[in-house]
Amino acid sequence: MDLRSFLRPSSLLDLLFPSFCASCGSFLFGDHKFVACPSCWKEYFVKYSGKKCLNCGMPIELLPGTETLCRRCLEKGLKFSFDGIDFFTLYSGLPEVSIREMKFSRLKPVAWLIGEEISQHLKEKIEEWKVDVVVPVPLGKRGLKERGFNQTEEILRGAGVEFLNCLEKEVKTKRQSELSKNERAVNVKGAFSVRRDFKRGIFGKRILLFDDVFTTGATVNEISKVLKKSGALSVFVYTVCYTPLRKETGNLVSTS
Repeated sequence: MDLRSFLRPSSLLDLLFPSFCASCGSFLFGDHKFVACPSCWKEYFVKYSGKKCLNCGMPIELLPGTETLCRRCLEKGLKFSFDGIDFFTLYSGLPEVSIREMKFSRLKPVAWLIGEEISQHLKEKIEEWKVDVVVPVPLGKRGLKERGFNQTEEILRGAGVEFLNCLEKEVKTKRQSELSKNERAVNVKGAFSVRRDFKRGIFGKRILLFDDVFTTGATVNEISKVLKKSGALSVFVYTVCYTPLRKETGNLVSTS
């Protein structure tokens, strides 16, 4: 069944349960994007076009270093287990609201809309990186029960990208948004594993690991280690959003 058939909000539901554009505040009625009017969605949910650090993905304009590396990676010599990283847009404004509403208000159609928006860019990266298998970051049993769906899988469905659901989250962890950078890395250590029946599916393969938001990289870095230990040849990370730094303070913008 075509997902687009589910992306047309009902006018009756709009009247019974009125909502408003998260950007301009206009009443959402008839043809809209669930969290925004069509014009605001088109204007504000757009691909980031600036230069990105080849090592961590950080927008170089926020932490100027060289043409290819941000200042943080140059000064601290940060190392990650993944082999490349890219993202569609920054985690602020309408993209941030959209992801929060999708996850915490359980608006699954928003995941499909996001998938449609990133589809072309994601497929370009799959081709550029010569990816064999796309793997979504899994939810734990508690998170899946609370939300009712794994947003990474639903975004990929909206993008029309096939994926291999080969990972599982075995250990109950705290929410990453509640922790510091160092605590995040400790929190997810040992939390993920490759399902035994799927190890052959990733052995010797080039993997694209897909997530909705990149903040410190703790989760995707840990999973990259797990995938490589299970025989993956290389792991590339792609996320919908990248959590930016505030220019004036250098602090991470809060995320979930």
